[in-house]
Amino acid sequence: MFRIKFSREVILKILYQIDVLNINESDIDDIIQNNLEFFKALNINEKEFIKEIINDYYKKKDSIDNLISENLIGWKLNRLTPIDRNLLRMGIAESYNNKKAIIIDDIIRIAKKYGGEDSYKIINAILDKVIQ
Repeated sequence: MFRIKFSREVILKILYQIDVLNINESDIDDIIQNNLEFFKALNINEKEFIKEIINDYYKKKDSIDNLISENLIGWKLNRLTPIDRNLLRMGIAESYNNKKAIIIDDIIRIAKKYGGEDSYKIINAILDKVIQ
């Protein structure tokens, strides 16, 4: 069984940790591995999916962050909460490989669960512009 929704929440938690703790890129693989060990219930497919999305983001970090910044009218990327910033990063990184409408729906669901009261609105607007 592949639990995509749960896997996406794990991705958010790992990206959040890396962002907030300002982890060096050279240490990211260790952080991913430590978190995958922490979330013991993950199966091999879920672990591979999580690693793939996080690594995809870091391979394209500058272009993804620039894409987000270009679509933040009147805002800067660092003004977004770490949850919102990393939900956008995660959604865009995953959109390179998967069904885009499903990604947006799931990211919005996660934003409503973990983000601020209106976070989902800005996330939805940006993902609608960026993910086609």
